Amino acid sequence: MLSPSDLKACQGSKGKLPCGKQVRWTRSESGAQLAVDPAPHPDGNTAVWRDVHRVLRSRRITEDEPIAPWEKRMTPHAATCTGKLRVEVPPPPPPRPPRRPEPPTGHLYDLLGVAGTASRDDITRAYRRLARQLHPDVNPDPAVRTRFQEIGEAYHVLSDSGRRQAYDLTGRPPRAG
Repeated sequence: MLSPSDLKACQGSKGKLPCGKQVRWTRSESGAQLAVDPAPHPDGNTAVWRDVHRVLRSRRITEDEPIAPWEKRMTPHAATCTGKLRVEVPPPPPPRPPRRPEPPTGHLYDLLGVAGTASRDDITRAYRRLARQLHPDVNPDPAVRTRFQEIGEAYHVLSDSGRRQAYDLTGRPPRAG
């Protein structure tokens, strides 16, 4: 009934890695594959036989259905497998998208001479102080006129909370619109 050609290597079962021992693969009554140890065992709880199609079949031995004379009593290999437990390793996380470079911070703050954490009142005071110094009526130098326009634009952006937030996020003044 059992032949050496029925033996195949253990492929692992119930979360265990293969142990490499030779086992017999059978079909259970439900159609699932079941590995049994290669030699019959008097304490086994599985009945194994070869059907008319030469396929090894297996079933559980119960009091209602005791072992028949044509069946061999065997032990399921899962009970004796010495394979190590299979540890599920989660797949690596997907690669992170490349980080955007940090926006250049502080240009408008530097123009007004205030910190990035300055309050609206601090920004207004700094702007007014610089406007008095750099106003074209007070200082006729053309370079000072350009600087006066720059601090005006900086004040325009930093004095409005929405524009300031957009500037802090992107490092660029928002578009006029």
